[in-house]
Amino acid sequence: MIELLKKHKYKIIAAVCALAVLTGAFFAGGSLGDNAPAVVKSSTADVAVKAEKATALQSIDETTAPTESPTKATGKNKPEQKATPPTNTSQTKKEQSAVSNQTNKSSSQSSKPNTQGGQSSTFKKQDKYKTDPIPEGKPQPVEPQEQEIVDNTLKCTFSISCATVLDNMDKLDKSKKEIIPDDGWILKPVTVTFNEGESVFDVLKQVCKDNKIQLEFSFTPIYNSAYIEGINNLYEFDCGSLSGWTYKVNDWFPNYGCSRYEVKNGDVIEWHFTCNNGADVGKKYSVGE
Repeated sequence: MIELLKKHKYKIIAAVCALAVLTGAFFAGGSLGDNAPAVVKSSTADVAVKAEKATALQSIDETTAPTESPTKATGKNKPEQKATPPTNTSQTKKEQSAVSNQTNKSSSQSSKPNTQGGQSSTFKKQDKYKTDPIPEGKPQPVEPQEQEIVDNTLKCTFSISCATVLDNMDKLDKSKKEIIPDDGWILKPVTVTFNEGESVFDVLKQVCKDNKIQLEFSFTPIYNSAYIEGINNLYEFDCGSLSGWTYKVNDWFPNYGCSRYEVKNGDVIEWHFTCNNGADVGKKYSVGE
């Protein structure tokens, strides 16, 4: 037996070592097997517990958190709102004041005395040809295209004067001095005939033709009337920047063009050359007397 052991001692030692190794491995594996799952189980349990706690806390927060309207929310729970720019009260008041002032200004203008027309009446809306309201008792304009000429003989008094130039020879275009009559009359008052329905412009053309007096005019659509530029070669601006021709009927300077004034039997028509926008021939206002 002893000899057998001696003979196979290395094999026995190797077997014992192998057995020892296997036994150690067994116990080592068993130890790891027992411990490893424990660690895993512990980690999973911890995660599960933490998740449950987090869910529970969130549930509690959601359940117990006070509900606040967006307009009353404060602190971190306050919803983000877009800032509303403040109302510029000062500018608004200025704008309102400007509108109010404009309204008052318009109201004030509409209620001002008609100083240009020499009447106490208030301004009213102009007609489509930019004509201010006609003073009470004065003839209303008649449009040229609406004239109805009746072939009968009516009479009026007609004259053409440039006497104002005599007092303003220093302003007169030097080339025009020879055409200015010594007494200022281009045509002294004369009785002329005309047809019913004719305008002051119609009569002027006929008078100038009959007396061989030069006449130049242009038609102004915006005023629906002829504009007299020159008579007897005396033109607007020939005697200063405020000079030109104007007409008067029965001592009134109409506030509309000569093509729109219908002549009546017995009218007294006067054409004057003014060097001061009518002021030097008695034209105190643009409207009225």
